[in-house]
Amino acid sequence: MVLEWISIPLVNLLLCIVIVILGYLCYRKSGELLPAFIGAAFGLFGISHAATLAKLATAYEIPLILIRTLAYVIVIVALWLHMKNSLLQNEAREGWVEYFKSELGQSDETKKE
Repeated sequence: MVLEWISIPLVNLLLCIVIVILGYLCYRKSGELLPAFIGAAFGLFGISHAATLAKLATAYEIPLILIRTLAYVIVIVALWLHMKNSLLQNEAREGWVEYFKSELGQSDETKKE
């Protein structure tokens, strides 16, 4: 039966491999770190799933906990950096808008009239 070959760790491992590849490709194309961090984290998750498939999860429980914790920390750091950069970009964009408004002699008061 087909379902005997399909298991949750196998599906998770295959999806992790796809995410690692896409993370790498997105990083190479865009140069942004977020896809690289996400790919790295899912690579670590994939190690955990591979160990489970190899029936090594019980023997290496503590190292696998550390690996999975590191993966979660990588995702947290990636999202934190992305949020920080997004806020800086928004502030810079608003600063440029205000600069050009003042250069063109426009202000919020002249728009209302």
